[in-house]
Amino acid sequence: MKWPIRTLSILGLIGALIVGYHWASCPRTPEALFKARCSACHELRTERLCEFPATQRPTIVDTMRRLHEAAEVIDEEEAVIIRRYLEESLVCH
Repeated sequence: MKWPIRTLSILGLIGALIVGYHWASCPRTPEALFKARCSACHELRTERLCEFPATQRPTIVDTMRRLHEAAEVIDEEEAVIIRRYLEESLVCH
């Protein structure tokens, strides 16, 4: 009867390690989320984004999700965070 308990303990530990790894690898800031998700499909060109007024930058996220299949990479919750980052926090030089 010891082996089922030991097996379940090992499986639980493996599951915890997988969840922990996933959590640790997730972007933790809006900037990190923007960089991780957007660079998954194309080179980041922040200088091009800065050519747009801050109020127009969020629409780029919508266009990418709707017309360029970015919805497969960026879910709606993440899109909200990225839109807000581009409008309120993106630093342009």
